[in-house]
Amino acid sequence: MRKGRCVSYIYRYRDNERCENTGFIKIQCVSNGNENQARIQIGLKLYKRIECRCAVYLLHGNTGRFLTDINFCARERDTIMKRMFVPWDNPLGDYVRLDEYSGLFFLCDDGEQLLGIWDDKCVSPEDIIISRVERLDKKEEKSPLTEHKDNDNDGIEKSAIDVEKDDVVNKSDVVDKVEEIPTIKMREEYNDACEEMLNTYPKLALFADSQITECVKIKPQDIGKLHMNNWKLGENSFLSHGFYQYRYIMLGKVKLNNEKETVVIGVPGVFSNKERYLANMFGFGRFIPVKKDRLMTGKFGYWISEVSRA
Repeated sequence: MRKGRCVSYIYRYRDNERCENTGFIKIQCVSNGNENQARIQIGLKLYKRIECRCAVYLLHGNTGRFLTDINFCARERDTIMKRMFVPWDNPLGDYVRLDEYSGLFFLCDDGEQLLGIWDDKCVSPEDIIISRVERLDKKEEKSPLTEHKDNDNDGIEKSAIDVEKDDVVNKSDVVDKVEEIPTIKMREEYNDACEEMLNTYPKLALFADSQITECVKIKPQDIGKLHMNNWKLGENSFLSHGFYQYRYIMLGKVKLNNEKETVVIGVPGVFSNKERYLANMFGFGRFIPVKKDRLMTGKFGYWISEVSRA
């Protein structure tokens, strides 16, 4: 794959046989200052009877290195879109270039397996025995260049993805087992995840006269830890644009109209009528400045959407 634009299809596999098309992968190299970024777009259409998570791995030979998660709501019939930016020369923090990988391997919680190959010169689908793909979890993978860093959600510098898997496989091990389907999270677990992020994630500055009472930096992938009603925000174009500009989004508590505190997702930005129009189109209809001011135009703050904790 050259540093340009690449498009490939994703296919479902059963018993190591390729079946129907289930989606696509688009990769484009874009310049971001002194660094080349890979803009990766994944489109998947999978029908799941219950909410389900699909782990995505970058393929290097017959080894899959964890890249990201895609979450599916129960009985979702629309195409789910996943967009992300990673450094072209170092997408996973281990200094292996993106063009050294040959494709993406997808493993769903219910056991369904998918494959998308963009470089059949490195490896052809027929050469990959799906059941023997060795999966390496990015969170636990050790490297002399990266093991001194902790998992602090720094995004682009290490990886633009969330890492939250429960199974680690060493390169020397042979993987040939059936993974357990995780239990569905209950409402309390989602609420606990929200509170945990508010208590442990990097804090944002607060001002005495602001409606914002508590706020932290999160990444779009962290939305997957919240209740499934919020998951579509992770693929929201307005939110993705704000994250690409500021390298974070806000999870916080605000007081609206002197009522009790409300948990919100906030997209950082500067108020203008044009921005208000765009924000409203994508479900972020209210702007909260970081400092209270009678004049809103030109002020920095957050376009907010209330978090569903039902």
